[in-house]
Amino acid sequence: MQKKIEKIKMHLRNAEYLFVGIIVFTAISVSIMLMIYIPSASNLINSYAETVVQNSSMGSRNISDEYFSRNMTYLLNSEHSFYDIDISDDDAVREMCIKIADGGDFRHIGFTRITGDTISSTGGAENTSSRVFIRKGLAGEDSVFAHIACDFDNKICDMYSVPVRNSSGTLLGVLSGDIDSFSFSSMPVVDIAGDRNCYFILNSDGRVLYCSAENKAGLSEGDDLLKLISDNKVSKEIEYYLNSVTEEEFKNINIGSTEYMAAFSPMQGKDWTFAAIIPKSVVMSSFNTLIVFTVGALGVMALLLTITSAIIALRIKQTNNEIGDAVEDSFRKLYVDSITGHDTVEKFRENYEAAMKDTASGHALISLDVDRFKAVNDTFGFDGGNEIIRQLSGVIKRSIGKNDFFMRSNGDLFYILAEFTENSSLAELCERIISDVDYQITSIKLTLSIGIYIIDDPNIKSRVAADRADMARESTKGRKESRYVFFDSSMLRKIRREKKIEDIMEDSLALGEFLVYLQPKFGLGEQNNVVGAEALVRWKHEGKLIPPGEFIPLFEKNGFVNKIDYYIFEEVCKLQKKYMSMGYKPKVISVNMSRTHIHQPGFVSELAAMCEKYEVDTKYLEIEITESAAFEDMEILCDIFKEIKKYGFHVSIDDFGTGYSSLNMLKDLPVDVLKIDRSFLTENADENESASVIIGCVVTLATALGIRTICEGIETKEQAALLTKLGCNMAQGFYFARPMPVSDYEQLTYGI
Repeated sequence: MQKKIEKIKMHLRNAEYLFVGIIVFTAISVSIMLMIYIPSASNLINSYAETVVQNSSMGSRNISDEYFSRNMTYLLNSEHSFYDIDISDDDAVREMCIKIADGGDFRHIGFTRITGDTISSTGGAENTSSRVFIRKGLAGEDSVFAHIACDFDNKICDMYSVPVRNSSGTLLGVLSGDIDSFSFSSMPVVDIAGDRNCYFILNSDGRVLYCSAENKAGLSEGDDLLKLISDNKVSKEIEYYLNSVTEEEFKNINIGSTEYMAAFSPMQGKDWTFAAIIPKSVVMSSFNTLIVFTVGALGVMALLLTITSAIIALRIKQTNNEIGDAVEDSFRKLYVDSITGHDTVEKFRENYEAAMKDTASGHALISLDVDRFKAVNDTFGFDGGNEIIRQLSGVIKRSIGKNDFFMRSNGDLFYILAEFTENSSLAELCERIISDVDYQITSIKLTLSIGIYIIDDPNIKSRVAADRADMARESTKGRKESRYVFFDSSMLRKIRREKKIEDIMEDSLALGEFLVYLQPKFGLGEQNNVVGAEALVRWKHEGKLIPPGEFIPLFEKNGFVNKIDYYIFEEVCKLQKKYMSMGYKPKVISVNMSRTHIHQPGFVSELAAMCEKYEVDTKYLEIEITESAAFEDMEILCDIFKEIKKYGFHVSIDDFGTGYSSLNMLKDLPVDVLKIDRSFLTENADENESASVIIGCVVTLATALGIRTICEGIETKEQAALLTKLGCNMAQGFYFARPMPVSDYEQLTYGI
């Protein structure tokens, strides 16, 4: 019996030991599981939480960008409205402002002339040149400013402004409009953990421009985020993000004693940053179910480890699906164009990088846009223009291959990444798109410009490839029919050549490499004697002359032409001084002045001061300005001509007859000489009756107004004879003399 009791006790002890062992084993197993799983799950949840915050921020940023872009686009599309009206007429300007205000969401619309005077849709008129948004516009920049006091009713609102230019690109004034201040409450922003009151728009100084109502960060409009961040190092990092961020950034920050998850995204076309700032506890609370369930499941594992593991696995899978759905929703907003329904820039960039890893087939990047798409918006309105964009997207989608993909970059600009085996297949793709657009989009005739860049280096960045495709596309502009052009190295060489010229132009001017050449002007009659000359610039660098056509257009584009004009004018003053000191009466020399001088205050007085410096009478110099400058601002041009005459200079109009208001301008401008454009002449000028009639009418009209005439580009004896017959006073051209160095001109004119 005692043995049986001992045996039973032993079994009980063994059972107890086994039970204790199971408990210990379970405890150890649970501890090991906790040590391994909890940190891993925590890291995973943190990673998912950051992804959700970042992508929700980017999605909401895109929605906000679209709002500001829509308002700005409306103003930009309204710019052309001032092309055909007299902007000096207050009533006409006010009526146009009222029309623009009625057609959009803006409360008031104002047009500001270059003088700073503003005419508004409210009937008010005042000088607003001191307003920052007007200064921006007068500087040629688009701008939007938050919380600006309206000049007309003093209400706080958002103010937009765009420069207004004419068809030649000359600044006419500024178009501005105020609109109720932006509010997140009216935007379909993306929720984060069920909360949408967590969005902000900041400027580069960290000041809050806009914020969600009832945000848990406790920020208000005007607050300085950088000063509220507890950690100075983190504040400095955020400040760097706000001033240099080009990609999305994520950061954990502390405001007071609360930790926040913050995602920063740059806003398109502005130095603003979109931010999502939300307490970490709020974001993490959406994952508490997973954490609680995991801990509970591990507790139950002490009784039934296998079942608990299965439940945990099932729950993790369900939670992953939920998180995946949330992330997919955010990604959809990030990767799907809100207008076309196809890929966004972000998605296209990822597809591009993936495609470049596949070297089995060739790839080409195609840049495509609609010429003068502004006319489409003018015809159909903003919504109608978007519908045309959607139709064009559909044509592209149906035309490209199964391995090709495309995106809309902005406006009407598209990019296609296409696989190909032969160049002819790329040409066929472009022709197919052009043909399908003609047949499938029937509401309006669209003219496409297409540039094709064959990617020869898989490591080339998408932005560089796009730039080269754009170069090819730009070379097709100005044609009446849709065209496509392949990129070639000459386009790149042109860019590099222009860059090289810009690198040396200042030094070349300082070294005196720019030379004055003179093309004589001859009187028409029996003697055909030299009556003056036109000063031209030539550039001799490293012993070789650079053709003017290679550097003059570039200098006009980058503004360096102004320095060249002053330089040539001063050199001509030196020459006239030289001839006077030798006892000769100088012949009048004309100097071309770029149209950009027209908007430079005091440029005429500066020329007069140069004459005074060299003791040269202004009557020996002629200022030559092209007729097209009249389209910049006729009123300003008239004032400039009067000032030129006031100082005693002669004044001439170059390229007369190439514009649209040539005859009309003569009644307003005090002109001494008309230079008739060579385009009216043919080789056998006397056989061209139309040319004779036109030139004869111009000469007769000019003579009646006391204006002398000169015709340029004379290359034949017959042309010279015709001009003499028609009564033209002077001529210049290769028939008489080519542009020549100063020494040759002096020998021809003065015999020295």
